[in-house]
Amino acid sequence: MEAVNLLPGYARPAHGWAAIGKDLSTRRVLAVGGAVAGAAAIALGGLFVHERSVVNEKRDSLSTVQAQLTAAEAQAAPLRAVQAAKATKLSAIRTISEGRVPWENVLRDLARVLPSKIQVQAVQATLPTPIAPATGSVPASVGAISGAPTGFTITGSASSHNRVALVLDRLSVLPWLSNVMLQSSTRGTGGTSGSSGADTFTISATFNSLGVTK
Repeated sequence: MEAVNLLPGYARPAHGWAAIGKDLSTRRVLAVGGAVAGAAAIALGGLFVHERSVVNEKRDSLSTVQAQLTAAEAQAAPLRAVQAAKATKLSAIRTISEGRVPWENVLRDLARVLPSKIQVQAVQATLPTPIAPATGSVPASVGAISGAPTGFTITGSASSHNRVALVLDRLSVLPWLSNVMLQSSTRGTGGTSGSSGADTFTISATFNSLGVTK
């Protein structure tokens, strides 16, 4: 039987490629391999040192920026406190301004609707419960005013009870009064309005400053 060589042509002993490397000794191969490995190790070491230096520089820069930010925050803290205090005072002033009632217009409307033979003795507005301000935020005088009046009371005298009833009707048409009620009425001796014999009355109502013409 004839032997058959199954190796490819370039690997057969007679081929030129088969002889490459056969003349290299083991020591030489190890020396070349060691040199290559050493060069790779040196390259990796240099790359590691470089990257470590870059990381350290970034850390130093970050520490510097954080220190600068801390110093800026410390300088800005008093300014923020002043701004917050001013904002609180401005809000209180705005609340007072919005709750301001043009009493000259109230009295004008009142004088226009009241019938004749009526004498007004007193007009009283009831403020809501004051709200105490936070300590150090606004002056106490500002906190004492928490808004527009919510109650309205008028005391006066009339020539008769019919005139008192007419006062109730007239006050009910005012847009800034609601829930108009007669609190008390005392019959007099039939005297004219303002005399000791006139009928006296007290009328209360709910006051809404938004209805007052400004």
